[in-house]
Amino acid sequence: MEELERTAAALERTQYLLERMLELAERSADERCTDQRRVALQKGFAFLRAEALETLGKAKGEDT
Repeated sequence: MEELERTAAALERTQYLLERMLELAERSADERCTDQRRVALQKGFAFLRAEALETLGKAKGEDT
């Protein structure tokens, strides 16, 4: 049961991170977004992506 709970928590965390990534992508796509702001959003996106991959890796029992 513990493994199932860990997997469910990882999926919930990953879903949250994906939703945040979507928000950043939508902001970046806005025509009013400056190139400088897009660079900052891309850094945030990359951070969230790494977090999501780490979370999923841990759920699968991989060393990250």
